[in-house]
Amino acid sequence: MATDSGPRRTLPELNYHHLRAFWAVAGEGSIARACIVLRVSQPTVSEQLRSLAQAVGTELFQRDGRRLRLTATGRLVQDYAEEIFALGRELHETLATGRAIKPVPVVVGISDAVPKLIACRLIEPALRLPEPVQVTLIEDSHEVLIQRLAGHELDLVVSDAPLEPHQRVRAFNHQLGESRMAVFGAASFAKLAKHFPRSLDGAPVLTAPPGTSQRRAWDAWCADQGLAPRVIAQVQDSALIKTMAQTGLGVFAGPEAIAEAICRTFEVQLLGRIPELRERYWAISPDRRLASPALQAMTARGRDLLS
Repeated sequence: MATDSGPRRTLPELNYHHLRAFWAVAGEGSIARACIVLRVSQPTVSEQLRSLAQAVGTELFQRDGRRLRLTATGRLVQDYAEEIFALGRELHETLATGRAIKPVPVVVGISDAVPKLIACRLIEPALRLPEPVQVTLIEDSHEVLIQRLAGHELDLVVSDAPLEPHQRVRAFNHQLGESRMAVFGAASFAKLAKHFPRSLDGAPVLTAPPGTSQRRAWDAWCADQGLAPRVIAQVQDSALIKTMAQTGLGVFAGPEAIAEAICRTFEVQLLGRIPELRERYWAISPDRRLASPALQAMTARGRDLLS
């Protein structure tokens, strides 16, 4: 990182006419060709280059025969000029067409308990909107994401738990829906489909860590059924659980709503359904009404998927 080596200089206001002349010369490689592009005389361009060099306090070009080559400062100024005039073109196009060219940024927090396949299904319609959207996804625990939402770092949180009153965050819950749970496993566990769910007694299971809502619900259901599966791994990441199951290490519970996608993506089989065990999902936003088309599209897809 660069550090100040002396007192900061005060530069005059940047003249964008001079900057455009510089940008044209840098791109064309000569003043003569830049004059054709800019449709101005050579003395005018030369004077604008001198004025810009005086303003920045150093030369921007050096002579190499008949060509002009950029100095180190010249290359820096050219990089900024490229961005400045690219934004100008975007603005012109937006005003001319009435449609935004620059993607609208949307930052979404995904709880690490939410299956990646559900998250992918939710994000997809936002990326297919007529207006361009740039989605940033941040995965973390429910608690951390809620705090980041409170700090205005996120536009939406997708979680398997709602915002609770004790969290003292001004935000609103939008229930997306729920899914019955099912148990999946590699082909080597296909025999567990027979006599399900009694066959789970003693079977190797991959689960979420203790204290999570999924684990509490799973343990309660097993106790009600009088089952004692053998927990061989407690994994926070839902995708890692499925990847481990794909290798035949154990079985796992997942949402029946995406059973087909789970089986296809991770090459596992549906071993049995658990109607009594359900997972619910929420979208949590700072506003009661979602004004962003991208967030509306995501929540609509969630409700459709989990209806």
